[in-house]
Amino acid sequence: MSQYPLIQREVTINVENGLHLVPCSMIAQLAREAPCEIRLSKGSQVVDAKNIFDILTLSAEKGTVLAIQAQGEGADMFLARLGALFDSNFVPNTAENP
Repeated sequence: MSQYPLIQREVTINVENGLHLVPCSMIAQLAREAPCEIRLSKGSQVVDAKNIFDILTLSAEKGTVLAIQAQGEGADMFLARLGALFDSNFVPNTAENP
């Protein structure tokens, strides 16, 4: 049993075309930076957020609610970073480079 608690956050897909290849790639790339386990779930389907092909199997269309689950070292930080990615609708932050 892990010494770290499982933490979770729900997100809603607001991207017009849902989680297609580009957003899935962005999720997997960020998740692979994490030393902790990160999963995405849609209903009873749970996938590894570090694997782009697993994420694609969710077939998450606009309006779909997903749960991001993280457990391990740095889980809080990566849950926040992934949540921010969903909140931004997968648009890179341009505030630093106007």
